[in-house]
Amino acid sequence: VAFTKRGIPAEKITAQNVPIYVPSSMQKLDADLETVFADMLKYGEIFGATDAAQAWVDSQKKLLGDIQGKIKDLPSKKVFIYDSSDGQPFTAFKGYTTNILKLIGANNVMEDAGVDKTWAATSWESVVAADPDYIIIADYSNGVRNDEDFQEKVATIKANDQLQNVTAVRENHFIKVKLSEITPGVRTVESLKHMAEEIHGIKVD
Repeated sequence: VAFTKRGIPAEKITAQNVPIYVPSSMQKLDADLETVFADMLKYGEIFGATDAAQAWVDSQKKLLGDIQGKIKDLPSKKVFIYDSSDGQPFTAFKGYTTNILKLIGANNVMEDAGVDKTWAATSWESVVAADPDYIIIADYSNGVRNDEDFQEKVATIKANDQLQNVTAVRENHFIKVKLSEITPGVRTVESLKHMAEEIHGIKVD
C-alpha cells in the first residue's frame, strides 16, 4: 500500500535514485516471527548495524523462550481478533497475526474459515459458532494512557445480543493491543508476553 497510488507510487521514489526495500514480512501470507527476524537482520546489513541487529534478535528469542517455558504445560486457548466493525467485524484470518499467537498457545478461531487473506470481514454468527475464550482488540486510542477506543469496542461487543453466550464475553475476557504489536515489527515479542500473561494467568519476569 505504501508504494502504490494509495500512498506514494514507487516510481516517484525510484526516479530520484532512492532504492526501496519492502520486508518479506509485509509481503508473505505465511509470514511469522522468523520472517521478521530475517527482515531485521537484513536491515542490519543494509544500515551497517549487523551486530546490533543480531543482538536484538537474540534478545527477542530469549524472551520468547522464557514465555514458552512458562506455558509449555498449559492448555491452548481460542481467541478472536477484533479490529473494527462496519456492521460486521473486521478480523485476522491467515498470516502473521495468527502465526505469532500460536507461539503462546492462542489459536485464532478464524484461521480455518476458508479465507485466504490476512485481514477481512467475517460475521458475528461465525464468532458465536467459534466461541472464543478471549477477544483480542486492536486499540487505536491516541497516547499510552488513553484507551477510549478499546473501551468503546468492548462496550459495543457487550451490547451485542448475539454475543451474550460467547465465553469471552460472558467471562469479560478482553485483551487490549495496539495494531503495531500484532502486525510485523519490533513490538511482537513484548506483546506476546503481555498477552500470554493475560490469557494463561502467568507472570514472565
